[in-house]
Amino acid sequence: MKNIILFLFLFFLNSCGYTSIYKNQKSQDFQINIIEMTGDNVINNLIKNELKFYSNRNSNIKYDISINSNYQKVIVSKNSAGVATDYKLIAETVISFDKDDKDNILNFNESINIKNNSNFNEQNNYEKNIKKNFASTISNKFIIKILNKK
Repeated sequence: MKNIILFLFLFFLNSCGYTSIYKNQKSQDFQINIIEMTGDNVINNLIKNELKFYSNRNSNIKYDISINSNYQKVIVSKNSAGVATDYKLIAETVISFDKDDKDNILNFNESINIKNNSNFNEQNNYEKNIKKNFASTISNKFIIKILNKK
C-alpha cells in the first residue's frame, strides 16, 4: 500500500509541470562586476556576496552594476510612555547596470513591521537577520530580472 501511494505521489508531482524558478540559474553564463556601491554598507556587502554566487568569471556576457541602497528604521507606534513599540524596517535598493549599450535601472523595495524587543542584543540580531533576508531577496529578484532580459 505504501509503495502505491508513493508511486502515485511521484507520478502526480512529475505530471503537474512543476519546475523550480532557480533550476537553471547556476548554469547561466554571465559575469557580474560591481563597479560602485553607495548607501548602506551592510546591505550593499550582503548583496555583493549573494551576487558572487551567480557570477562566472570566464563568461563573455558582462554586467557592470552599481548598487545604491537605503535602509531605514521608522517608528510605527509608541506606548503611553512614549517608548517605541513597533518599527517598520525598509530597504530601498537601486541597481543600475549596462547591457548591450543600454542603461537599465531596477528598483527593489523590501519592508517589514516588527515589534520592539526589550533585549537590545536580541533586537540587534533580529534586525541583522532581516537585513540578510532583504539582501538575499533583492539579489534573487535582480538575477531573475536579468535572466528575463537575456
